[in-house]
Amino acid sequence: MSINPLTVEQLSATIGPDELPFESLADLTASDEFLGQQRAKKALAFGLRSKRTGYNLFVMGNSGSGRISMVMRHLQTKALLQNTPADWIYVNNFEDVREPWAIEMPTGQGKKLVDDCHNMVSHLLVTIPAAFENPDYQRKRTAIDKFFKQKIDSAVNLLEKEANQKSIALYQEGNNISFSPIIDGQAVDDIKFAGLNQHKRDEINQTIDELEEKLSEALLATPQWSRESYDALQQLDSTTINNAIAPLVDELENKYQGLIGAQIYFKAIRQNLVKSILEHFNLSESSELKNDHELRELLQQAFVPNLLVTNSASPGAPVVYEAHPTYINLFGRVEYRSESGAVSTSFQHIRSGALHRANGGYLVVEVEKLFEEPYVWGQLKQALQTQELKFEPPMGEVQVMVTIGLNPHAVPLKLKVILVGSRESYYLLQQQDPEFSELFRVLVDFDEQLDRTDETIIQMAQLVKSISQSEKFAPITRQGFVELVNYSARFCGHQQKLSARFGELFELLGEADLLRELQADEKIDSCHLLDAQNQREYRHSRIRNQMLENVLQGQIIINTDGLMVGSVNGLTIWQIGSTEFGTPARITATVFPGKKGIVDIERESELGLSIHSKGVLILSGYLASQYARDFALTLSANITMEQSYGFIDGDSASLAELCALISAITEKPIRESFAVTGSINQFGEVQAVGGVNEKIEGFFTLCNARGLTGEQGVIIPKANMPHLNLKQSVIDAVEQKLFNLYAVEHIQQAIELLCLPEGQNIKSFDQLVSDRLRALHDICEDNSDD
Repeated sequence: MSINPLTVEQLSATIGPDELPFESLADLTASDEFLGQQRAKKALAFGLRSKRTGYNLFVMGNSGSGRISMVMRHLQTKALLQNTPADWIYVNNFEDVREPWAIEMPTGQGKKLVDDCHNMVSHLLVTIPAAFENPDYQRKRTAIDKFFKQKIDSAVNLLEKEANQKSIALYQEGNNISFSPIIDGQAVDDIKFAGLNQHKRDEINQTIDELEEKLSEALLATPQWSRESYDALQQLDSTTINNAIAPLVDELENKYQGLIGAQIYFKAIRQNLVKSILEHFNLSESSELKNDHELRELLQQAFVPNLLVTNSASPGAPVVYEAHPTYINLFGRVEYRSESGAVSTSFQHIRSGALHRANGGYLVVEVEKLFEEPYVWGQLKQALQTQELKFEPPMGEVQVMVTIGLNPHAVPLKLKVILVGSRESYYLLQQQDPEFSELFRVLVDFDEQLDRTDETIIQMAQLVKSISQSEKFAPITRQGFVELVNYSARFCGHQQKLSARFGELFELLGEADLLRELQADEKIDSCHLLDAQNQREYRHSRIRNQMLENVLQGQIIINTDGLMVGSVNGLTIWQIGSTEFGTPARITATVFPGKKGIVDIERESELGLSIHSKGVLILSGYLASQYARDFALTLSANITMEQSYGFIDGDSASLAELCALISAITEKPIRESFAVTGSINQFGEVQAVGGVNEKIEGFFTLCNARGLTGEQGVIIPKANMPHLNLKQSVIDAVEQKLFNLYAVEHIQQAIELLCLPEGQNIKSFDQLVSDRLRALHDICEDNSDD
């Protein structure tokens, strides 16, 4: 079989400026509609249309694919066509301040009610003092005081007459009443009284004692009169306050007619406002307010609602993207204040979370961030299941010492939650959490690649124009846009596809615009984009260059010329952070008589992972079915990837390993000027692998550093040909016949390229492999007989 090297046209699918389906980007209309994603758009529309419980959405795709941007635009467009949800307020529960009431108000009315209640407090501070300074109130209060005083005066006057008849004077100073004897029409002081004879003194003292006893009996009802007076004054004050506040509360009731929750609250205000004013205005001393600021604060704290959430500022349903979904940011919190060493709170210190603000609309959250704090995911599920929002601190949270805790009434919850995350997160949640599939029934799956069609290229040009305008980039030339399309095709690793990770394209466009600005050019051209790619590659090239230097200095043995038995250049992909590059690796095999079979040294040393070990095990199946059908496959062989000190996974080296093994069996040398990548199955068919461009370029870089001879090249699976989008340096070397690429479908084609001299038939080589395996078998059998 004759295998020809790939042509230059097969190495990439770049387009030229003449192949663009439009004349100029200036003729196109800017559009921020994302390309393709028809599956995602239909799923998104279906999920948002469904009103059933549990039909929340999970948007799945890679970062940079525009998942969040597209979802947000779609939601904002749909939300404008929906009704704006109601406001929610928390008000004082006067019967139990620990359980504030949640009241639903029509859109915008919650904010107005808060303002009206503030005005009511301001009016109270003026109205109440005026009511108590009213002459009618003063007259009634004076009458009550006078009536009480008259009762006391009447009892005292009767007793005074009786005392006068007994020559005893009654003196009253304030609330104190005393008696003094009268002799010869004049009151007797203590000195004169002491000069009286004992009999006279005893007689006067007895009389005074009798009068004092009668005084006590006469004033025995004074406490009852005081209570009656106090009750009368309280009733007068209550009536006065009620008459003063009635117009203010009536105004609120009339303004918010038909709102049951508000009307119940107004009734509670009417009942408790009188009590609060009586307790704090200290009207028994003065009708003037002692501390206007303090009383205003007290009334506002008790009677002004707390506006939890309002949607009056924007039309339509709310669309909330919570970038930092902590427990507090999602579910809200209750704040505390310290007063005289004690920590307390009230309904005024309830604060809303993203779920409150998105209620009646849509909440967008990145799922990976939900698990950065404990209890967030569980509480979110509970809220969606119960369809209500409660202010419950998470278990395990450090509780402060509070004098008053809160258990606010729950707010009904009705919204769509859209989780955005990776495929790994979606499948992990499906596997680990049975409730996940019940709550997020709609999957919105974003494609990683788009078909490369004229329509897609036009839409991409419109999107680039829109992004350039919004980011204030300079216009891009026709040749520059061609380079951007070619970069997109290379980035997704397919000649007939474009990458859906537009974030990467726009980052490159931004870097190219910066370089254009430094060079004082008017437009972004292909040279700026190529320079941006080269500079990005250079910034991440330290480790790759260090590894190349180790090979060139001989510290890592990689041959790029000559012949050697049982040794072949494999190709690997290194992934370090965001850096990914290809590099050759030497694969060796040794064969000797024995019954151990093929030993994977990487596996034995616990450096080979499962997929790599599977690839090595497949080699035995191919050798037995192809070359040892009439005898048992009996051999001992060791295969390893030399100078590899880290974990190895994947089966892309299995083709190279099989070639090295066959070379060791036949003792036919392999051309070291080749590198090989590809996966093999038990029938010897070569299968596609990943990272083919990076692998080719990694080996080319080494060969180019040592000097291209025209003999070097890479063997790849034919199935990988659509994935070729090589750098121009590689394409130029191929065009000049300094470097070669071969695509194979079967192991025998690879063997022909690596081991067979020109003119030798592959069938004779197959017979040699079979004979060598039979010889190894016979040696083992003879040893067993001995």
